[in-house]
Amino acid sequence: MNIDEQVELLMQGTEYGDEDLKQAMTAELRERLLLAEKEGRPLRVYCGYDPTSTDLHLGHTISMRKLRQFQDLGHEVTFLIGNYTALVGDPSDKNKARPILTQEQVAANATTYADQAFRLLDRAKTKVRYNGEWLSELSLVDLIRLGQNFTVQQFLARDNFANRLEKGEPIFLHETFYALMQGYDAVAMQTDIQVGGTDQLFNIIVAGRKLQEALGQKPLVGVICGILPGTDGVQRMSKSTGNVIPINTTAEDMYGKVMSVPDAAMGKYYRLVTRFTPAEIAAIEKGVADGSTHPRDAKMKLAREIASIFYGEAA
Repeated sequence: MNIDEQVELLMQGTEYGDEDLKQAMTAELRERLLLAEKEGRPLRVYCGYDPTSTDLHLGHTISMRKLRQFQDLGHEVTFLIGNYTALVGDPSDKNKARPILTQEQVAANATTYADQAFRLLDRAKTKVRYNGEWLSELSLVDLIRLGQNFTVQQFLARDNFANRLEKGEPIFLHETFYALMQGYDAVAMQTDIQVGGTDQLFNIIVAGRKLQEALGQKPLVGVICGILPGTDGVQRMSKSTGNVIPINTTAEDMYGKVMSVPDAAMGKYYRLVTRFTPAEIAAIEKGVADGSTHPRDAKMKLAREIASIFYGEAA
């Protein structure tokens, strides 16, 4: 696979909300791939997962699928368990503060995460790390020095914080620490590429890149994945809305839940959670559009593909 094909594959399903930013990240990704090839070294790639519950669902696997693509291209992947960031709780997609978990709750939740992830990732090629390794070592002086790279205005300009301010709802000081902590993860691991969802755009593009640059590292490339709609086809997949397709279920149940997804959401599912190439997906969509493929057949193909990822081709 040449560099252009690699870039097309790795940028498939990405969303930035700004075409200029997407073009910039695409160009930087291409540059990093070329440099890695020239230097004969793998890129350092990671995605972080906060163990705020015990089970992962299909929405979580979007970033894991992207990590697997990097693995298959020969790059170094770290599955980062955010045992320290989980103590704060990511405010990125929330309109109110998350409940603060205890260290015991976080540890209990984290025990199943890696094993579930290895249903997609290559166990032999995956580093599993915990961000408590370095975040627990930071002193108050360290935090002050890291914090001086950001303004309060930058944090308050985020949509969820701005909306809460407008409604007179509280924003707790500890919530502003989250992006700083996640940004430092990238510094600690000297990250080349960080994978995350669109809800992580600020944490990755602003916090991570800014801290790396301030501390003398080359700013990472953010590969920002789209958000998977749930079985209702509208709201993001979330346990709280009851529209999830869990990983820990039966092949039959997974197949049935995918078949229940509205036709209009099929394109997102194909792009975000399957192994099909951009060209193969384009051909499937063309068939549905011109009537040569019935939407139900396309959905059955989708359901078989997703079930086989987790349960094998015989599923």
